[in-house]
Amino acid sequence: MKKVQIYTDGACSGNPGPGGYAAILIYDKHKKEIWGYEDNTTNNRMELMAPIKALSMLKSKCEVDIYSDSGYVVNCFNEGWIYAWKKNGWKRDKGNELKNVDLLQELYALCQKHKVTWHKVKGHSDNEYNNRCDALAVNAIKELLKKKNENSGFYEGDLKESVISKEEIFKGRVFNVDVLQVKLPDETIARREIVSHPGGAAICAIDEEGYVYTVVQYRIATGGEMIEIPAGKVEKGEDPQKCAIRELAEETGLIAKEVKHIVSFYATPGYCTEMLHIYLATGLEDGNPNRDKGEFLYVRKYKIDELMRMIQNGEITDGKTIIAVMWANMNWR
Repeated sequence: MKKVQIYTDGACSGNPGPGGYAAILIYDKHKKEIWGYEDNTTNNRMELMAPIKALSMLKSKCEVDIYSDSGYVVNCFNEGWIYAWKKNGWKRDKGNELKNVDLLQELYALCQKHKVTWHKVKGHSDNEYNNRCDALAVNAIKELLKKKNENSGFYEGDLKESVISKEEIFKGRVFNVDVLQVKLPDETIARREIVSHPGGAAICAIDEEGYVYTVVQYRIATGGEMIEIPAGKVEKGEDPQKCAIRELAEETGLIAKEVKHIVSFYATPGYCTEMLHIYLATGLEDGNPNRDKGEFLYVRKYKIDELMRMIQNGEITDGKTIIAVMWANMNWR
């Protein structure tokens, strides 16, 4: 009688969800890998499907050792559950419903054709063949999702991109520029140009009369003057809130008794790492501005309603200022 070793594993993305199964059959010096998938299934069904497909490939009676990391599958036989279910008409005790009856019956019938011994192995450990089966089962799910995406026009698979290499192109005072080579979910290689920025902090300062303090600066990148709330670059290791307080004092001369966080967001996540942190400042007191050398700006204050009108008319186009003003419009009393 031929002696065959079979390693099996199943996987499911969601439970239920798209699933995959895999098995490795070893006879003498021969080894064969099989795998497959189902669209809407469960992890237990995939764990059962793997030994079913493997045993179905044996053309004659064999002495088979099956290795699985599924306690559910192994204990069905080693604990005698499956024999009790068969005796009870494929039901649990007291007539309770038994799940996966179709696969349990098929696996039971296949095992009657061979001399099968079941072995429980630890999953995701140091068993080479178990780990290989796991990888095959997971890849089967990816293959299923890829085919679904191709047929539907929509993508529902893995989104993560892995960095293969990184080359620094520019190192400046405010930001650096790197070119990355990344591996996409479909294993193809793509180029990413990334601006690395330490982040910024901005502050929406509102006085007791409901005026919001802004600054007007000329922005060479936009080719004109812009109305903005005070803001600046967060220095390495600096707390963003302290940065916002510092920028408020330097640009407007105002000192805030109370400061609280409003929101943090990525300004341009398509190519830049910069995260902006916006704060609310109240309890304002006058101080002395202390602007950086070469920093020229006006300080202007507006009521929130007027700022909302300016946003709607396109007079204010700065993102952080729009976010802060809209927040104040909804929350400030």
